[in-house]
Amino acid sequence: MTRLLSGAAALCALALPQAAMADDYVQIGVGADYSSGDYGEEVDTTMLALPVSAKVKTGDLSLRVSIPWVSVDGPSGVIPGDGGVRGPGRGGGGEDLIGTESRSGLGDIVAAATYSFGLSDATYFDVTGKVKLPTASTEKSLGTGTTDFTLQGELMQVFGDVSAAVRAGRRFNGESDEFALDDVWLGGASLFYVTGDTTWGLDYDWRDGSLPTAPNRSELTGSATHKLSDALRLQGYAYTGLADGSPDIGAGAQVLFRFGQ
Repeated sequence: MTRLLSGAAALCALALPQAAMADDYVQIGVGADYSSGDYGEEVDTTMLALPVSAKVKTGDLSLRVSIPWVSVDGPSGVIPGDGGVRGPGRGGGGEDLIGTESRSGLGDIVAAATYSFGLSDATYFDVTGKVKLPTASTEKSLGTGTTDFTLQGELMQVFGDVSAAVRAGRRFNGESDEFALDDVWLGGASLFYVTGDTTWGLDYDWRDGSLPTAPNRSELTGSATHKLSDALRLQGYAYTGLADGSPDIGAGAQVLFRFGQ
């Protein structure tokens, strides 16, 4: 799930199958996400992210922005949110990293726009454009210092209370004197089941490594979102990594405040 720090993106609300049919609204989210993994190293790296997000939906267009504060503890030079990317002189040549450190600060801000095409009453195709702004410190290994763009398409089919989606896209990484970043492919699939006021989700996400020496990301996420009222939703999730570019384990929660319905 690109729920957080996908290139230091932040916790925006997970997509729900009702989203394409919902009224216009403004939504504010606050959350926390904790993860731990070795990213191919001998020592684990742990990360805590505290994101604040905002979303505006008007008609078939949705606009989102997310701003995270992050705290990382692990081998110096490892950027866990970007799949364990390491820069030259900090393990970028494949050598083992020595020593650990704690660092924290503002993460990269991510802004996105999605337009949803209703192909039928139960079929939707969403096109999303996303930009990652380099607000995270490269000195602290919280980000790569590049402006990255992502273009993605997602096809969703609703079968009553069950919805299924598949997606694919391309991330265009910015130029950097320190990181020899490659443009990468990404993809995934999701299943949703709605029962009463609760939506259960199962999600798989995959992405190429951003460096020739960086491993791919591969993650499986389970989630639950409960609607307490028209204005308030609670969301929890847990995930596990299936490749060295992803954390071994992680979990998080969000409180979502919605206005305008």
